[in-house]
Amino acid sequence: MRRLDRYILGSMLRIITTTVVLVTLILLLFDIFSNLEQYIDNATSYRDIARLTAWYIPEAIGYALGPASLFAATYFLAMLHANNEMIVLSNIGYPFRRIVFPMVLLGVLLAIFQFVFSEEVTIKATREKELLGQEILGIRTSSENRNVTLRSPAGDYVVFAKRYDDENRTISSVMLIMLDSEGSIAAKIDASSGFYQDGYWVLRDVVRYLIDDEGDVVEAYKEPEYHNRAITMDPALFRNLQADITSMELDSAIRYVQRIKMMDANQYMEYASDLADRIFGGLTPLILIVISCSTVFTWRKNVLILSILTSLAIAVVYFVMQMVSMILAKQGIIPPVLGPTAPMLILTVLSVGVMAVRRI
Repeated sequence: MRRLDRYILGSMLRIITTTVVLVTLILLLFDIFSNLEQYIDNATSYRDIARLTAWYIPEAIGYALGPASLFAATYFLAMLHANNEMIVLSNIGYPFRRIVFPMVLLGVLLAIFQFVFSEEVTIKATREKELLGQEILGIRTSSENRNVTLRSPAGDYVVFAKRYDDENRTISSVMLIMLDSEGSIAAKIDASSGFYQDGYWVLRDVVRYLIDDEGDVVEAYKEPEYHNRAITMDPALFRNLQADITSMELDSAIRYVQRIKMMDANQYMEYASDLADRIFGGLTPLILIVISCSTVFTWRKNVLILSILTSLAIAVVYFVMQMVSMILAKQGIIPPVLGPTAPMLILTVLSVGVMAVRRI
């Protein structure tokens, strides 16, 4: 039994390692050629190109691990069937579920490895690549944001800004809604711009509207500036941090998403979907191995070729489903957690159902 497990795990690991190396090399070449124009325009040296490419290796490994696991499971099981080894194993008392058990266990270990590797290595390498790109290529990441609506944690005001300039910490085309204790509108303030000073926002070129209990404007007047020390919304909340959610420390990302949930529902859906993808994305190798185990024995002839083609089709279907579900999650059509997990749940249930019917 231990010898069989060693044979299965050893064969799987050899195929996974080889495939990851090959796919990683392809992704590195793609990264080089996709940035080739920038390298030429900035007269980047070969040494700097090599440094930038090296920092991309952990991210490329993360992308390659899922498809490599799918290919390894498909290839290994197809070869067992093509070489009649499956018949031998069945005749000596090893059912199908016993053969795929160590493969699924390996998938669990790969899922844990991918999550830890992503958090401890990939994210740090991505940050270093961005910093090095800023130094060598002059690439600047912008936190500028547009059409931002935020509600204060206490619920006493809502602020809308047409544009946020992170460099100068200013907002433009501002509308501020003041709420009373019952949540009704007490005042509406329109301003051409605002700036953050001494811990609160100062608004310029203001038109103030006082509103009665029935929602009617009872008074309106202009002011050059409006000072209200209660408007203490942190400028960081106005930033476009969608890309940073995938690269900041995990506990910081979770706290930020929880905080933005109370203030901006639109941004929350996008940020929460990216955070869920970051947390559950590591399950990809396990899910693809389970899917492969349920489909590889559909063919009776040309098992190896057809099984490999099937694995490629499965990978395409899985990643397309994931792309669509992430779009739906970011649009708020489905909960954020279902963005990365919906394709996993659907295909896993189908795969387990197929295995239960065909290999009881």
